[in-house]
Amino acid sequence: MILVMGHIKLAAGEGAKIADILIAHMAACAAEDGCEFYNLALDLVDPDLIRISERWASPEALAAHGQADHQKAFGRALGGFTIEQVSVKAYDGSFWRTLMGE
Repeated sequence: MILVMGHIKLAAGEGAKIADILIAHMAACAAEDGCEFYNLALDLVDPDLIRISERWASPEALAAHGQADHQKAFGRALGGFTIEQVSVKAYDGSFWRTLMGE
């Protein structure tokens, strides 16, 4: 299992302009082979901060995601915004335990 965590910090006021792009991109990524979870969320405290969380079945699935046409298009769409900071990291992981709920 590969876990991807990160964030993209946009310039002030730009978070409100990107929601539709994020929604469409999440749907496209969720349909990819090996995608177990894909979420892009605007932070409630800082609405110009996009939180990234993903879970992939394998390194190969993540690599294929990076080459997908919709992923490249998403990168181009981000070019229309002022990115002040970005950090996206991948971790190899395994299930440890349930902390709450089922």
